[in-house]
Amino acid sequence: MFRPERNALRMQQGAQRFLIPEVPTDVFVDAADSEVRANARWVLPFGKGALYLRPLLMGTGDDLGVKPSWQTTFCIYCSPVGNY
Repeated sequence: MFRPERNALRMQQGAQRFLIPEVPTDVFVDAADSEVRANARWVLPFGKGALYLRPLLMGTGDDLGVKPSWQTTFCIYCSPVGNY
């Protein structure tokens, strides 16, 4: 994985801007590591592509308005990708 701690920090900064709870660095890194391990069979050979991870943190409370969400969902999408 490429700099998971820095990606966690970037997500935490976004959470601060939206006034929603931050995902702790250790939770983020553990989730990314688990995702890679669970999808290791989809990792393409070196030079043929990569396993793309897209973390997502979104407000999922049951109210709608111009205010911070009281509930959030954190997930990581994972997909093999070829070279561009």
